[in-house]
Amino acid sequence: MKKMYLLLAMFFFATFTFAQEHTITYQVIIHNPFDGSTATITGGSFQTGSSFTLPEYTLPEAISGYQQLYDAIEGTEFAIESGALSENITIGINIFQFDPNNTGFYFNDDLFMFMGITVIGENSGMHGLDEFYYFNEGKYATLTIPLSDSFNTLLQILNLGLNDIGFGYYIGSLFYSNGLSFQITSTDVILQLSHFSKFGGGRGSLVGLNEGNEKPLEFSLSQNYPNPFNPTTRINFTIPEAGFVTLKIYDAIGSEVVTLVSKNLPTGFHEVQFDAKKLTSGIYFYELKTKNQTITKKMILMK
Repeated sequence: MKKMYLLLAMFFFATFTFAQEHTITYQVIIHNPFDGSTATITGGSFQTGSSFTLPEYTLPEAISGYQQLYDAIEGTEFAIESGALSENITIGINIFQFDPNNTGFYFNDDLFMFMGITVIGENSGMHGLDEFYYFNEGKYATLTIPLSDSFNTLLQILNLGLNDIGFGYYIGSLFYSNGLSFQITSTDVILQLSHFSKFGGGRGSLVGLNEGNEKPLEFSLSQNYPNPFNPTTRINFTIPEAGFVTLKIYDAIGSEVVTLVSKNLPTGFHEVQFDAKKLTSGIYFYELKTKNQTITKKMILMK
């Protein structure tokens, strides 16, 4: 009898553990800057807790001048941690922003990598390139870029040493290191992402290391994530000039529910967490306001 209980316990534990994993269906797409066309490099699916690898690929003739950029990241392993997702997702990994006026480089010739990832969540719907699709707290997606001959050759062309590189999310036409980290080992560069959006790697002075001295070019408010949510969600925004900022939550009939921010903030990228455990399910609105600008978006609390 004890053996039977033990077997049952092991079965339920295994079932529960397996149920935590989710499926990621993916396509890797490269963009032609000359005519806007695209080519699919690879596609398939994998589970959280596992990965896929960028394969060897010969670019179409029209963009063959960028082959060296692709070769530098060939063999990169994309992984998403177990427990990072609360739903199955479909992602589009876009390699783009090549410079049509300077064959062999991205729109900024200090970059050796630039990507944007779109997400369609089974429950949360579409998340575009300029939205943040966050992973569950403390979980990450990891890109492991091998220090191949092609990668090292590209760094030499860009006059970059390994100690000179950095990574950042591309927000409001600038790079910010908030929400990601990286380390360099003897064999790889390992990048950890807290969310999917647009990001790149290149010269450290360009990517994230001087962000406190730069200003985002846009006043922006991202869609909260997750959405729908229960009971917490994240709200991200950027402000181009330091000043007094409010971020307020309203219910469906326009009554103010809570003020999340009401103070002077510095220029840059900001993130606020909203805990709605005391509220009932329904549609709510969040409003970001400065002296001269206001943006309002809708969120759904689903308990």
